[in-house]
Amino acid sequence: MKKPKTHILFITPGFVLYTIFVVFPIFYVLYLSLFEWSGLGPMNFIGINNFITLFTNERVAPTVFHALLNNLKYLLCMWFIITPFQYIVAYLLFIRIPAYRYIKFMIFLPYVVSLTIISFFATLIFNPNIGILNSILESMGFAGGAWFGDTRWSFKLLVFLILWQGAGSGIMIFYSNMLDISQDIMDACRIDGCKEWHRFFYIFLPLSLPACASIITMSTIWALALFDLPFILGGSNGGVSGSLDFVNIVFYRYTFGTAMQGRSDLGFGASICAAMFIVMMLITFLQNKLLSMFEYEN
Repeated sequence: MKKPKTHILFITPGFVLYTIFVVFPIFYVLYLSLFEWSGLGPMNFIGINNFITLFTNERVAPTVFHALLNNLKYLLCMWFIITPFQYIVAYLLFIRIPAYRYIKFMIFLPYVVSLTIISFFATLIFNPNIGILNSILESMGFAGGAWFGDTRWSFKLLVFLILWQGAGSGIMIFYSNMLDISQDIMDACRIDGCKEWHRFFYIFLPLSLPACASIITMSTIWALALFDLPFILGGSNGGVSGSLDFVNIVFYRYTFGTAMQGRSDLGFGASICAAMFIVMMLITFLQNKLLSMFEYEN
């Protein structure tokens, strides 16, 4: 008996939309990367010259690789600083430390605030001339700093701002995952006399691996696509000495700005996107291989 194919009717709209807005743009970017085009006028086919310029030009290549290094540094911060912080805070909320309801509210509140607003208030706080932080430090007898104008502090402050603003989402995911752990397991753990650190490492941590895998995946996407916060804080030039320069900012500068020979070049910007797409696929592959070493399936 032939099975009905009703399910095809349900997946077709999503498949068509996904093809139009995701698959087609990817192939169009690859196609566009083979041309020199300002967005107006005829498109000049130049083959792989954009990629040759991207990887060998004495001025462009160091800028791109430096920006990519900042992306990777931020990715490592997401994996090894922000994610463990989110897990520990979620656990503290789960065991109901004093004022845990208020703390939970205050942690999640910045997540719903626009990054533009956060960037604006960050400039008011860390501005070397009119910033609140320098005023407080000087009133206490300490010297103020340039902060985002100082290469020693700019990247660290960016990570701190992202931790303060974005940690709430991961904390809520971990917290929800902990609430889903069976009460029978908790009762058995209590009856067997497990100490708190035993319960943390041998009960909660293994059962939180599915949530951890999801958060790591989202963190990878955010880290490699970072743009708005460093752009607002450091400008289109990537801050002082490129300390806040990321690949998406380099893409903006060369595609819509005048960094490429004094004019915009959509073809060269497409080559940056194509190269970054390959980098993202490679990192995703390595990440999935690493996660597959752990049993994080329910």
